[in-house]
Amino acid sequence: MSPDKPMNAPGRITVRANGAEYGAAFGVSLADFIRERGLNPSRVVVERNGEALSPGEIKGVTLSDGDRLEIVKIVAGG
Repeated sequence: MSPDKPMNAPGRITVRANGAEYGAAFGVSLADFIRERGLNPSRVVVERNGEALSPGEIKGVTLSDGDRLEIVKIVAGG
C-alpha cells in the first residue's frame, strides 16, 4: 500500500476524474459514474488511463480502483 494513498472503505474505490478524486462503489459502471456527475454518457468523450473510449464502449466499462479519467462534454454549435 502506498503511504500517500488513503485506504478505501470496504466496497469502495477511488477514481480520479479531470484531476479531482472521487469515491465510488465497487463495481460501478463508467456510464453510472458519468451520470452521477450530472452528464449524459452519450454526450461525452472519455479517456480512461490514457486510452480513448468510443461512446459505444462507455456502457461496457466497469471502473477499477485507481482509474484515471478525462471526461469532456460534447458541445455542438457554430
